[in-house]
Amino acid sequence: MRRRPTSDLPRQPSQIAILRYLRLHGPVARIDIGTATGLSPASVTSLTAGLIAQGLVQEIQPGPGPHDGSNGGSNSAPDPHGGMTGAASGAGNGRGRPKVLLDLVPTAAYVIGIKITINLIEIALGNFKGEIERISEHRIQTRDLDAQSLITTLCALIDRFIAANDDVITQNPAGISIALQGVADNNSGEIMWSPALRHRQIAVTEPLRARYGGLVMMSNDANCIATAITQNTALHQGGDFAVIMLGYGIGMGLVLNGTVYNGPFGAAAEFGHMKYQPDGPLCNCGKRGCLEAHIGDYAILRDASALTDTPDSDAITNQLHPSEKQMMALVDKARDGNEDFADLFRHAGKVLGYGIANLIALLGPERIFITGSGARAFDLMEPELYRSLKDAQVPELRRGPQIVHLPWDKDIAIQGAIGQCLLRYDETMFIAQS
Repeated sequence: MRRRPTSDLPRQPSQIAILRYLRLHGPVARIDIGTATGLSPASVTSLTAGLIAQGLVQEIQPGPGPHDGSNGGSNSAPDPHGGMTGAASGAGNGRGRPKVLLDLVPTAAYVIGIKITINLIEIALGNFKGEIERISEHRIQTRDLDAQSLITTLCALIDRFIAANDDVITQNPAGISIALQGVADNNSGEIMWSPALRHRQIAVTEPLRARYGGLVMMSNDANCIATAITQNTALHQGGDFAVIMLGYGIGMGLVLNGTVYNGPFGAAAEFGHMKYQPDGPLCNCGKRGCLEAHIGDYAILRDASALTDTPDSDAITNQLHPSEKQMMALVDKARDGNEDFADLFRHAGKVLGYGIANLIALLGPERIFITGSGARAFDLMEPELYRSLKDAQVPELRRGPQIVHLPWDKDIAIQGAIGQCLLRYDETMFIAQS
């Protein structure tokens, strides 16, 4: 995180491309970097030498192993032919001197990722490779926070987190990135609306930038998940895709030409607030008939409250934040053969299918990932999803895209927030200071 002399600034954009390739695939050999980026061997040697001199990249000597010592990268995985994908590909063929591998220096910079959801604020420390090293959770009544108390709370939590990790964070972090449940304006850095807060249009990034300096950014949690998918070679093989996040609300991240699409106003791809039924049920955004008002956890629990055998009906009546226990009680009843409860998820699948049909007609992404805590009942939703998708689509559009259920065994939103911050940091840390 130290300042580098202007004379030592790297040559953009090729070195940025190298950093990003290493973050995704490292450790790798120089020859693999050249193949992937189109740079000549001489250029790769010269550019990586500059990155090594600045403490951003390091050489790794392979140890003994079946591939002449390649220890692989964080994204390495077995391939169908018994080899390794990703980092191990350039490690050598078992003959001669093993290739020296290059990797990012994890301690070259640290960024902080923050996730804000209903009554929960999470803070994570990410290193230069994008790995989460430490994380803390804080149960807070977020809806009791106004604009000023939200900023005060965030600063207090960040200060406490930095102090608790002063063995690693020796000065202000290189960047801070926030994943928000709700609608975030990436351009202005404002929370436009969030179910976690009572107030709207809260400026967040500017107050944090004034206090901590450097890079501060914010995005909705679905966009952060989309970023995390682009940085996971096991999930993303290129092409445009959308990720639909099911849960308390419904969000979507859209990746076009390799980049998360935010739109000119900083808050695009609000899939959950597309209309399904004019004058339909009330959405948490304050309007009626949104997809979310039919599919969100709170909507399913609302409809369940009309049934005679409803778990925690008082909590539902009071419109408290649905718990995982409440939702799983509904799912278990549906899977045990209760047709009334099963119909709740069938209806959600039907509405989701029509929403996806509109998405395909408009954009035709190559893949659509469905994830989030609300995907817990995807098996109950899936038949109606495909049925309504078939009913809504013209025959010529039925060839794709591929719909992928991504189980929510790990919340990757805060991972994506860290990834977004590092992508921006790559671009800004080399700008010469006048």
